[in-house]
Amino acid sequence: MDRTVRPLVLTWLALMALLATTAACALLRLGWLNTAISLAVALAKALLVAFVFMRLKRAPALLRLAAVAGAVTLALLFGLALTDYTTRTALKAPWQQPATVAPRLGSR
Repeated sequence: MDRTVRPLVLTWLALMALLATTAACALLRLGWLNTAISLAVALAKALLVAFVFMRLKRAPALLRLAAVAGAVTLALLFGLALTDYTTRTALKAPWQQPATVAPRLGSR
């Protein structure tokens, strides 16, 4: 195999294995672990694509800076969303038995 093609083929195989892992994780009932595994697999896929296909390791400094700025922005958005989720109180919605609600016919 050619020296320039081999890393691309290996990366493709790794991405296919990670895809199979994602599909298997979706079929298993692991509770909160499904989310953690899926996020870890997504991060691995993104890093593979960024370093191998986008060639960020040998990219100019400005392109690497733009990639880092995007990653920092994404981390900030995830952090703010997580903060909102963890500090929100659960409000119970009022609920009635369906049989006790009188049907309203017509409009008033």
